[in-house]
Parts: sequence; C-alpha cells; structure tokens
Amino acid sequence: MVWVTNWLGLAAGAPVTVRRPGREPAVASVELATPDGQILWVRYWFTADRAMLHKADGTEVWCEADIA
Repeated sequence: MVWVTNWLGLAAGAPVTVRRPGREPAVASVELATPDGQILWVRYWFTADRAMLHKADGTEVWCEADIA
C-alpha cells in the first residue's frame, strides 16, 4: 500500500483505504476529486455511505502501488 498525496491521480472506482484521525481505517471506492485535489468523495464498502474527505483534516488515502 502507498500513501496517495495527489488525490487527482485517483480514478473513479479505484479501491482505497481511508485513514482519518481518531477512526479505524476503512475501505472505500473513489467517486470524485475536486479540481484542486483537496477534497475527495468516496463511498465506503461496508456501509455504502458516501463521504467528503478533506486533506486539511489530516485524512490520508492509501491504495495499491499499481493504481497510485
């Protein structure tokens, strides 16, 4: 797994692991990144909840090396 620092490089549908401060890591699929790469929309696999993630909040996104 590699830490993704450029969220714009993630394709829609790419599987990722989301690490947010104070929470357990969760697996999700990428839906959309904003043009500035600071916000990422994902859908969590186990709950099907959609979430808007902000880099400024300390959120980290990790993926397999071949899709980063």
